[in-house]
Amino acid sequence: MTIKKRFLFSYLSAILITVGSLLLIFSFISYTTLGEVPSISKIYRILTTQRPLTSEEKESYMKMNQLLQKSPQLLEEPFNNELQTLIQQIEQKQLNVVIRKNQAFTYYSSPLVEKSLHAHAPAFELNNFEPTGTIDNNGRFFHYIKNDFQYLDGSKGSFIILKRESTLFEFFIRWGIWVILIIFGIAIFAFWFISKQLSKTTIEPLMTLEKSTRQLIQGKEISPFNTLTNHQSSKEVEQLQQSFQTMWLDLQAAQTEQQKIEENRKELIANISHDLKTPMTSIIGYVEGLLDGVANTPEKRAHYLQTIHEKSLTLNDLIDELFLYSKLDLEALAFSFEKVNIITYMTHLLEEGQLEEVIVVTDFPNHPLYAMIDRTQFNRVISNLIQNSLKFQHPERQLQLTMRIQQSNGIQLIFTDNGLGITQEDLPHVFERSYRSDKARSSSIKGSGLGLSIVKQIIDAHQGIIGITSQLNEETTITIHLPFAKEFYHE
Repeated sequence: MTIKKRFLFSYLSAILITVGSLLLIFSFISYTTLGEVPSISKIYRILTTQRPLTSEEKESYMKMNQLLQKSPQLLEEPFNNELQTLIQQIEQKQLNVVIRKNQAFTYYSSPLVEKSLHAHAPAFELNNFEPTGTIDNNGRFFHYIKNDFQYLDGSKGSFIILKRESTLFEFFIRWGIWVILIIFGIAIFAFWFISKQLSKTTIEPLMTLEKSTRQLIQGKEISPFNTLTNHQSSKEVEQLQQSFQTMWLDLQAAQTEQQKIEENRKELIANISHDLKTPMTSIIGYVEGLLDGVANTPEKRAHYLQTIHEKSLTLNDLIDELFLYSKLDLEALAFSFEKVNIITYMTHLLEEGQLEEVIVVTDFPNHPLYAMIDRTQFNRVISNLIQNSLKFQHPERQLQLTMRIQQSNGIQLIFTDNGLGITQEDLPHVFERSYRSDKARSSSIKGSGLGLSIVKQIIDAHQGIIGITSQLNEETTITIHLPFAKEFYHE
């Protein structure tokens, strides 16, 4: 079954179930309260019993009651002229009059049937607790107001003012066929309109969506993902289309990112292999030299052992960096944040750095600035930045490090050196893992190329932002932005 037929079937089922449920509820309530399920005529009678009196009914009732107050005998046969005149005036208002004495109807208007009056007339009630109601007279309904009284001889008497009510039967005899035809026509138009709108706003967009999805499964190039149509779609279908469009863009981005990750992985494996092999080759060479007796003097043996030690330390540092990067990449490194005055912290850190051969210039505020940092990991950030400046210092001038701290929507740490600088081509990639501008990866510049990548991940964990600018052979500036301590847990 198509979705279109399912919708139409659902609409019809909902209407039938609703109507059926209402009828069942009404029947159950009627049976429990009245002891029966009332017919349509009885329902109509119940609904019209409490109808308010019209002005004609009220006026006619008051005049008959005034006559009764003069004397009950005025309503007894033979009728005097005053009563006859009043009855004529009432009947001219399209009302009917009934006068009853005991079980006999001494007068009733011409449209009424006496036999039906005997069967359906309201019972005598001297207290007049229920003076109004609806009665059936020969298949026609009348709304009435009555007044029960006693004649002077003790007989029971009543006068009743009746107004004809339009019955359901008469209504359907006159207008039923037209009502049915109109309802049937409206139903056909409604089904046609719903079907057309459903097709335009739901079916056609879904078919287009299904076609695009099938093309995607078959591997065809559909860019951008074709989900839109010339028709106005329903809100839900538009949301579905937007979701598929977003999914397609995410798939494209994920595919591109996957390719980039795969290329980086291959490059990282190649770089790690190179960086591990270089010191290992040196260690093996010097160890073999010792074993073969090439180092035949104490000075040579000491030199060989010193070189082996240095290469082992280099290898150990590389493994440590790889291990740290792996933990950061897997978000498995636990940080221990604490509130620190960044001014005092940086001052102590530089004092302990033993930078005797480096010109260090600082520009720190006089007031404290507090940030949430992990001392151990942030020490690594500063150490990596300083070591990076030392590795890439300009051979023709002394290295100068300028460190500034500013307050601007947070805390800014600005590191500037006068080293070799970075080309504009390499600048966007310096924070990528294992990236080095030294494409040949010569051993003259030590390191795995993971330093700045590790720095960025640590700053990200501090809810910070890191950026870099550089001019080749002039200077390099790295800016770190950290949130204030009070803002740290709100981000």
